[in-house]
Amino acid sequence: MKKIIIASLAASIAMAGGFVSKNSSENAISVKEALKLNDDAKVVLEGKIKSHIKSDKYEFVDKNGDIIVIEIGDKKWGNVTANEDTPLRIRGEVDKELTKTEIDVDSVEVIK
Repeated sequence: MKKIIIASLAASIAMAGGFVSKNSSENAISVKEALKLNDDAKVVLEGKIKSHIKSDKYEFVDKNGDIIVIEIGDKKWGNVTANEDTPLRIRGEVDKELTKTEIDVDSVEVIK
């Protein structure tokens, strides 16, 4: 009996999810708007990766042509594979330092 309960709980946790509208842009903002936000502010950006800078840093460009450096750790990519032509939605937080502002990415999603 205990095995059935544990298996049921494990299955329900693994299947956690919810409704996400395909028409929602989830309040995506522009790079210019993100640059004005405070440190640690949560953001959603839509655009493409323009280039790989080094290690886990990339140049991200939005639909307006504005560019910001984003940091995507290996585990944050999930199952996403992207190139310069892949439209992406990234979720993360603003990382403000003395002379630069970057986005520390929490998740990456291909926009379909």
